[in-house]
Amino acid sequence: MAAEIEAESAEKLIVNLSPELRRDLRIRAAELGLNLSDATAHALSAWYARPDSPPVEVKGAKSWGTYLPAGGVARFTAECQQRDITKVQGISQAITLWLLASPALSAAARLVSQPVKRILVAIQKGGVGKSFLAGGIAQALAEMGLRVLLIDYDPQGHLTRRLGQAMIPLDTGGSLLDHMLGLARRHIRRSLVVLPQSRFGERLHLLPACTDAFLFDVALSRMRAGREESLARALEPIEADYDVVVLDGPPSLGLAMDIAMHYVHRRPGELADRSGILMPVWPDLPSMEAYDLFDSQRRELMAMTRVEVDELGFVVNAYDGRKGASVQARREEWEQRSAPGVLAVFGDLKEAREAQDRAVPLLEYDPHCELSTGLRALAREVAA
Repeated sequence: MAAEIEAESAEKLIVNLSPELRRDLRIRAAELGLNLSDATAHALSAWYARPDSPPVEVKGAKSWGTYLPAGGVARFTAECQQRDITKVQGISQAITLWLLASPALSAAARLVSQPVKRILVAIQKGGVGKSFLAGGIAQALAEMGLRVLLIDYDPQGHLTRRLGQAMIPLDTGGSLLDHMLGLARRHIRRSLVVLPQSRFGERLHLLPACTDAFLFDVALSRMRAGREESLARALEPIEADYDVVVLDGPPSLGLAMDIAMHYVHRRPGELADRSGILMPVWPDLPSMEAYDLFDSQRRELMAMTRVEVDELGFVVNAYDGRKGASVQARREEWEQRSAPGVLAVFGDLKEAREAQDRAVPLLEYDPHCELSTGLRALAREVAA
């Protein structure tokens, strides 16, 4: 694996890039064991040597950002000026050239030394679709052939019920909190539920919620040491059984969120932006204000515990452009955020509500609807 560009000597490049190129770059970089910044640097080096690079389609490009070695941004800008092209055309040519010169690897040749991928679906705001997104992306990942552990980390249990499963009863000694406190009376594997739908091939396992999680912050605040690692310790006996762990985050900021964030932190030797936080938002001002609070907590946690917690990107939920110019403007504001960027936009569509009302996984209820198709596309990018 190539060494990651040193943060202290890196410069941020902000430029527009099409969602398709962004996704292909991320997937190919992961296959080759490269961080996005390193892959971009390689792409630009190849492009500098090809002054005759052909133009590429840049329609639909959105704001995107990455890091380059010191002096890299100025060199890229100067090269674009010399070739008399825009920066969006320049970066698109470079990445396209690199993708063509770096063919996809076979499954056997791909990077295998990375830890299990860990995705926390969370934001500091209720009702923005955390359970929908966590459940949907877990379903899509399992449908792809990956072994997925889906954890309902929310004491309200919305995710558990919308998948047609029962919550873990109190006082059974098998809840996630019991395992985090070291008070469990049975192996954590006995608390798992295998979703029965054939499309998931018995690869999608759910750890249901338990109402004892309402006492989460109080119970864990009494631990004398090791709170941040309590979730990792609880899951350690089963983590190796999975390719991806997806957590449906708690409904508010607090100790539970700190521990969840710490669980998805970048482990030694892990690629940047491989594990981290996927953030569902609405195209409105309250979501933006909630994100600011959420990001402040993430930054404080990183400073206090000396870990890196990556933000994988935003997913704009319940978008309906017919609701007026303000909704459209808020969507555009989310899309102008270069790092992290918007990975997907999902409309306010009835299939999600209908699947929830029937307690059936969305991809089983309507596998061909727009939401299911969008979740599959998002899962392919996040799986990189």
